Amino acid sequence: MIKILVCCASGSGTSMMMKLTAEKACKALGIEASVAHAPIAEAKSVARQYDIVITSPAFVSTFDSVKNNVKIAAVKSPLSQAEYTKALKDNGLA
Repeated sequence: MIKILVCCASGSGTSMMMKLTAEKACKALGIEASVAHAPIAEAKSVARQYDIVITSPAFVSTFDSVKNNVKIAAVKSPLSQAEYTKALKDNGLA
């Protein structure tokens, strides 16, 4: 099972949509995954506990300190299942 963290600025509406979309992408790929969502401030402190962090392009640099230990991916559209699928494939998780 892979552990995925999705995050946005406030960790409420957008990240919940991201969580649901990531779960759909994992299901379509046949990947067993645990998907959590959080605000950026919290995500920075817990990122090392996950296999991949998925966020918007604006926040990718926030995770520079953990990028050697955790895969970091960006999606432009929080509802694009294709972008999540690509992020998982590009990072060797699918």
